[in-house]
Amino acid sequence: MSVWKNKQLLVATLMAPVLALIAYYGVNYLVGEKPQAAEAGQTYKLVEKPNCRYASGLCGLKNGDFELTLDFEKLGEDRFKLNLLSVFPLEGVLLAVVGSEADEKQPEEMQATGVDGLNWSLDILIPDPESDRLRLVASSNQALYFGDVATKFTLGEIGINRTW
Repeated sequence: MSVWKNKQLLVATLMAPVLALIAYYGVNYLVGEKPQAAEAGQTYKLVEKPNCRYASGLCGLKNGDFELTLDFEKLGEDRFKLNLLSVFPLEGVLLAVVGSEADEKQPEEMQATGVDGLNWSLDILIPDPESDRLRLVASSNQALYFGDVATKFTLGEIGINRTW
């Protein structure tokens, strides 16, 4: 007797993946985390995207719909102009280049390059891509977003990936 002539086995073979998908999405719907809007006065962690960890020329930070993109321009032998593009208008951005976890450098305030609060820039010393990290805090709608990213992206081509 062929396996495909057994109707119960055939139905079970076809229904098992369908039932598994229904169970997967059903459990996710019942117990999964629901997205929430940012509340004024709260702080939210930004996660660095993978392009920060290799020589891409760009670095992205994200938390839900809130997204920041870092880019740079070389100004001289030892200075960069670090540019930041935001999806939402920002009220201010503080940035520090640190060499280790214990490093407590005073952050510098980035300057808005437009009236809409979406573009920001700051002149900094060229960081060591192997050890230095960028720590930043951005304020939008009275909520604070903070992140810590690698500077390896500064090894990439300058200006090629520019999105603004």
